[in-house]
Amino acid sequence: MANQLGVLNALDTTKTQWYHFTAIVIAGMGFFTDAYDLFSISLITKLLGCIYYFDALSEKPGTLPHRIAAPVNGVAFCGTLAGQLFFGWLGEKLGGKRVYRLTLMLMVICFIASELSFGKSLDGVMAILCFIRFWLGFHMLQSLQFILLHKFVDNHLILSLRT
Repeated sequence: MANQLGVLNALDTTKTQWYHFTAIVIAGMGFFTDAYDLFSISLITKLLGCIYYFDALSEKPGTLPHRIAAPVNGVAFCGTLAGQLFFGWLGEKLGGKRVYRLTLMLMVICFIASELSFGKSLDGVMAILCFIRFWLGFHMLQSLQFILLHKFVDNHLILSLRT
């Protein structure tokens, strides 16, 4: 407990330095990329409904059926749960920086693939989109960013305490 108070007091008394701003940017990038990946689909489902399921004779033309809207909206969260467990384990085995690069590559590939979803039938397009959204949710970029950020700030804090 006394060690924690010493660290908190050191944080309060040190001058604001460049690594403080770097830490804020790194944490913000992780938060906003994950938020975008997970929550932007709710806006996009309205567009998908207008493009793929437009029926002028229905009560609500251009809306996704519930049997398709629910999986498209929710599958990334299932991937997030599985990714947290898998990449947490893998991060302990291989190291945070290696796994961070791996998850970043996975996120970029899945983001591009979700934009290029293809298929012959409407249900096929939505199934492929759900598959890719699962893997897009599977990455653990935000959690790994916080782990690396914690190590980064700890190293700089220790160096600033020594001087």
